Amino acid sequence: MSLSFKSLPFLLFAAAFILFTAIGTVSHECGHIAVAKYLGYDTQLHYGSMNWDKKEMRDIQIAFYEKYAYEIKHDLPFPEKTVYQDHFKKWRSDGFKVTLGGPFQTILTSILGLFILFVRRKKRAHAGFKIIDWLAVFLSLFWLRMTFNVIYGIVRSLWNGNPILTGGRSDEIRIASYLELPDWTFSVSLGLMGLAIALYVVFGVVPKDKRLTFILAGLIGGMSGYFLWLEMIGPILIP
Repeated sequence: MSLSFKSLPFLLFAAAFILFTAIGTVSHECGHIAVAKYLGYDTQLHYGSMNWDKKEMRDIQIAFYEKYAYEIKHDLPFPEKTVYQDHFKKWRSDGFKVTLGGPFQTILTSILGLFILFVRRKKRAHAGFKIIDWLAVFLSLFWLRMTFNVIYGIVRSLWNGNPILTGGRSDEIRIASYLELPDWTFSVSLGLMGLAIALYVVFGVVPKDKRLTFILAGLIGGMSGYFLWLEMIGPILIP
């Protein structure tokens, strides 16, 4: 199969990957925001992150430390210790829930895409791919975000000379930390699931005559979308 990087299918696929890289990033952060707002916090969306207002809880925490730093450090009894412990549990619980919101949104979006592909499998067999099928393909690939996080984490660890997949800022690593599990617990499992979904979609759903074009457009469009959104367009539109 011959491929021209100037062909219309390649350009359309590449543009779609660029667009959905931005959409996937923002919608992921909106997952965090939805949970934070449900818990009653003020939030702010940025192009590649979000903030939720923890000032009140942080001030309470600081006040306790200022009065009982020695007792807290050495786990000794002190007045209002039960209040402090309840506050700390809520702080940690809310942080865990907000962290879960992003991956949960990404996973639900991917599952929605897979569901559409499954429901429409017979129609595609008779009528071929329609716009809704291509939309479902791109939605199902949202899970690749977690695969990318694993690859990026390994590259960054090797580059910095650190143990692989130890520490880091990805949601999957932070969730494992909250649950006091090894850092790689969710990163690897969810990353492998994302890879499995991508392989299924690309080699089991995407039409064979468009497969190579789709793969190459995905590599180029995905990387371009990551750079364009996080380094150029995103900081201007949602600083």
